[in-house]
Amino acid sequence: TTTTGPTTTTSKSSPSQLAAPISPTPNLVIEVFLPLLGLSENSFLVDLGCGDGRWLIAANKQVGCRCLGIDVDDGRLEMARKSICENGLLGDAVQVRRQDVFEFVNECDEICKADVVVLYLFREAMVEMGALLRRRVSLGEKRRVQILSVGFALIGWTCVR
Repeated sequence: TTTTGPTTTTSKSSPSQLAAPISPTPNLVIEVFLPLLGLSENSFLVDLGCGDGRWLIAANKQVGCRCLGIDVDDGRLEMARKSICENGLLGDAVQVRRQDVFEFVNECDEICKADVVVLYLFREAMVEMGALLRRRVSLGEKRRVQILSVGFALIGWTCVR
């Protein structure tokens, strides 16, 4: 398991409930786990609750993969955009978007194209997210999708590493 950036994402089913901690992933965690994901320049990483964008930046700088970060906190998204620019990652390779992570997983086809999904949600939110991800990432072609959960396990999923 590993971490994603800080976020204040809420679920549609409980809009006032905080779904994720506001706590940046320690860089050491990213340094340890990122190489284990087997990303390539053809990979697509989605960070649900991207916060300051550190997973996105590290993945793109390390292997040149396309990255998309989703968050609802405008302040964190501004930090992510600033960091992306400061790291010279302009263009379409690394993007962030303001959207509820549950809405994104439930409604956006991009989640079906992800090779890696990074998330860090509270235990209660993981139950709903686990069900959404199981339904959405299994759509389309049969391929391997890695879900990197930081802090809490996805209920009903098997950890392979």
